[in-house]
Amino acid sequence: MPHAPIIGVLSTRKEGEILPVYYTTGHYIEQLEAAGAAPVQLPLSLATGPQQIDDWVELCDGFLLPGGGDFSPALYGEAPLPGFTPEDSAFDRQCQRNELELIRRAAKAGKPMLGICLGEQAINIAFGGTLYQDVPTQTGSQICHRQQPEARSAVTHTVEVAPGTLLRSIVGGGTLWVNTYHHQAVKQAAPGFTVSARAADGLPEAIEMPEKRILGVQWHPENLAAARPEAAALFRWLVNEAR
Repeated sequence: MPHAPIIGVLSTRKEGEILPVYYTTGHYIEQLEAAGAAPVQLPLSLATGPQQIDDWVELCDGFLLPGGGDFSPALYGEAPLPGFTPEDSAFDRQCQRNELELIRRAAKAGKPMLGICLGEQAINIAFGGTLYQDVPTQTGSQICHRQQPEARSAVTHTVEVAPGTLLRSIVGGGTLWVNTYHHQAVKQAAPGFTVSARAADGLPEAIEMPEKRILGVQWHPENLAAARPEAAALFRWLVNEAR
């Protein structure tokens, strides 16, 4: 009997009350399981090297790249904005470099990937794109892209999905209501990538490279999937591609 597709989920490091821990938000794991996958947490650490990354790429049938803290602007060739300090990330900077390397090697091996929030931004950086370091400061957008602490299943603004895109084929409709927990976003999409969804202010909300089976979304479908079929469909897409 064929095994369930193994989906590697990157785990972030933080200081626990007693010892450091590597963790992944539970909804990622639960939605992958609901879609028929066997999720495996991959703990990126300072000791992670090229051989370990290659082993993970060989082991896993696909990858989910979760949300998290800010990437260093140095990783996409920019200096921090004046007076701006990137939010603490659960990854230190070397671990962020390891994540970018894993993305590139997984793509070379033809493994499908779904990036969520920071994961979408990681995909964009890995292939040569850039980010808005702070959306309100740099765009003047009137849309609140960082909703107040409320149920993460609450939706606060819409995105328009471009016709003819991979994302459109997955979610079906052209307008989606989404949740939003970010202050950074894709600025210049990486070469070869298509911006497949935008908010009403024009901000990129999804990028894709269908021929490589790579998709990134800026919202958090793992928190919406229980009530919204179009969100659950993203996880089914990843698992079916990995299968």
